[in-house]
Amino acid sequence: MAELYAIVGSMERARLMLEAGAPYLQLRFKGTPLAPHREEVQGWRKDYPGTRVIVNDDLDLACAWGVWGAHLGQEDLDSHDPGAIRAASVQVGISTHSDEEIERALACDPALLGFGPVFPTATKEIEHAPQGVARLREIVERSTLPIVAIGGIGEEQLQPVVETGVAMVAMISFLDRFHEPAQVRDLMARMAGP
Repeated sequence: MAELYAIVGSMERARLMLEAGAPYLQLRFKGTPLAPHREEVQGWRKDYPGTRVIVNDDLDLACAWGVWGAHLGQEDLDSHDPGAIRAASVQVGISTHSDEEIERALACDPALLGFGPVFPTATKEIEHAPQGVARLREIVERSTLPIVAIGGIGEEQLQPVVETGVAMVAMISFLDRFHEPAQVRDLMARMAGP
């Protein structure tokens, strides 16, 4: 059983995921400011209590807005003291691509770790080679934290990824094919298994 970790780049897509009841919703607005949507995003905590809203790359904004969490990349760790991350008023997820990066992330006491790319991906320039399902399973088996599988996961890759025991499956471009909440709910039901 795995949960959907939806990553969206617009308010329109965010609203669809909220209506579908996505358990995790990461706002990754590249080139578009999130600030104009503060009031609406803050209202989601009351209107959609089952969805954990996560702000991408901005720990200060996540804390100021009172969302569930912030997601930081390895480059974000360069500009944040591990103590400040540990003391944050929100949950923090950190992207990792190697054992060294996992160790670095663990020093920040995160709530979860993103790991990948599991498969080749076109949504982000990544210098790391695809890790594959066997490597993902290894990370899941030895981690004491929930792992979010990310990178190139679509319909064909979904079942092998879920079978690793991963806690969450991050999806970005694959979700663009869904335009109705029922379609997203069907996907989540398949991820949850029998």
